[in-house]
Amino acid sequence: MKASKVASTLLILFISLFIFSTSNSQSIEDTPEEYWMGIYSGDKRVGYSYHSMKTLNGITEITELTKLKIDLLGKENDVETRASYKLKGYEILSFNFEMKSGSIDLKARGEREGDALKITMETISGKTERILPLEKELILPSLISKLLTENKLTPGDKFYIPLFEPLSILMGMNDSVSTHRIEGKETMEIPLGKFDTYKVHSDFMGSQSTSWITAEGEVVKQEFPPGLIAIKESKEDIINKKNSSFDIVQKTSIPANIRLDNSKKLKYLKIRIGGIDALDELDIEDGYRQYLDGQIVEIKSSNNLPQEPYTLPYMAPEFQDLVKAEFLIQSEDKEIVSITNKVLNGERDPLKAAKKINTWIYKNLKKSATVSIPNAKDVLRTKVGDCNEHAALFSAMARAAGIPTKTVLGAMYYDGRFYYHAWNEVYIGKWVALDSTYGQLPADATHIKLIEGNLAKSGEILKVVGKINIEIIDAS
Repeated sequence: MKASKVASTLLILFISLFIFSTSNSQSIEDTPEEYWMGIYSGDKRVGYSYHSMKTLNGITEITELTKLKIDLLGKENDVETRASYKLKGYEILSFNFEMKSGSIDLKARGEREGDALKITMETISGKTERILPLEKELILPSLISKLLTENKLTPGDKFYIPLFEPLSILMGMNDSVSTHRIEGKETMEIPLGKFDTYKVHSDFMGSQSTSWITAEGEVVKQEFPPGLIAIKESKEDIINKKNSSFDIVQKTSIPANIRLDNSKKLKYLKIRIGGIDALDELDIEDGYRQYLDGQIVEIKSSNNLPQEPYTLPYMAPEFQDLVKAEFLIQSEDKEIVSITNKVLNGERDPLKAAKKINTWIYKNLKKSATVSIPNAKDVLRTKVGDCNEHAALFSAMARAAGIPTKTVLGAMYYDGRFYYHAWNEVYIGKWVALDSTYGQLPADATHIKLIEGNLAKSGEILKVVGKINIEIIDAS
């Protein structure tokens, strides 16, 4: 099974963050303003976005819809996100969000309470809540073009805007600052006509997009990773066209320069990483499995594992953040605790416990490509998913057992290419990588860690998608 879920979830995040669409030309209260954009990969339309806005008595109501057709490992997925907001100026008062894909139906709502948003997410396993502090006002991505054009734009101007986007918030991220630089003026021609625009280069967490925005705040075209283009279109054109599927797995995968035989048994890999300027901003060098020297990375996977280094649960103060529950890693949930205790059957040796949990997840979760936000409670309920689901449930069960556990994001070799993937690391006297999607402990050396920590850090993988290249130098 190829690793793909990381990229598919982030694709939706890309689109939600980078499609700015609102015009500020509205002059009549309670008159909805609608905006449509087709989303293309090459000459194929793979989706579209819709945006409407109206203001009444000083309260602005915004409705957003995005539809995509994604090919995941040969399986077509129609992915739909809907969001509605009430705002006073740019201040978010409340929101509702829904994402549908196959049997997945995720809903969330938020209400402002003072200087925070109380957010409730509803999934198949029930409700999960979090409080999002609003130390500064967060701006909807669809309002960025309006905010920019309220200023007198001059080439070279740079703006720093903190964003609010439900999908990233539900993945555990907090306010993330985007940067927007005015490159200059350009005449942009699209099927709807010619437009005088400002060319704007945007950056969010290391991922770049380019937008062409009119002086009235209308976005007529955008280019954003991985190789997608959004173009302003009429409602009739949008409705009358059918979407083609977009192969997100192949589009985001990284070609290898040589083929590796028996890759799942490799204990050593030496590679050169290119295309990324600041490798030290990633979590490549860890001093126990991966070693970075310039652009060269050596990965060593050892079967020499410590025996009985401590007794569970592990209570060392420096590891407390890695054994506690998180928003989507509900290690204190009674059902997760119950199944963990059943699987362990009294085992208190961390290595043996990690092996038992890893093996149980590998054997009991159906491997299926999905587009969703990984939620440990949901995974336990459905017992279906791909790499992110496996990693989320493993984190929750291992932490419930008292084993310090990280979620890891990176790339893994498969059949001539590297694919974005998620797995785990556990502290059992030393840090050891494991992969419950493949039932590996330790994980083979083709697992290249780029980001570590928790699911809230998953957005940082945007720094490398569409940029990184990997040259294999040695493998054994």
